[in-house]
Amino acid sequence: MSLIAGTIYFTRGDQTFFLVTDQPASKFFTVRMHRHKNDTALGALLTGIRNELGIDPETLRLGELGAWHTQGLSVQDDLISLYTLELLDESTLNLERLSNLGMSFASAGSLSKLITKVDVTGVARLE
Repeated sequence: MSLIAGTIYFTRGDQTFFLVTDQPASKFFTVRMHRHKNDTALGALLTGIRNELGIDPETLRLGELGAWHTQGLSVQDDLISLYTLELLDESTLNLERLSNLGMSFASAGSLSKLITKVDVTGVARLE
């Protein structure tokens, strides 16, 4: 079993907003991937987004791949895969449901501590 992280983002004007948990220290949405059930990382994430968050994966486009140092360390022990998914239409969101689940969209500027824990240096860029 592996932990997989993901965030949904959209840009409004000159600001980008990311879906994160509403905790004192924001975190990305995570799901468990079960290899023995033939899960794939992206498949497990999209299933979690649909079933847990109520967001239709058809309204998302795959963005960048990266790795998230969950503890802020620079070692492999706290590293998990991170997928970013671009939201194509904000009107499809149920913000009340997300809020009830402890999730919200926060501006990139307010997430500097979280974003500095993301490493994209070892991942191929998707065009």
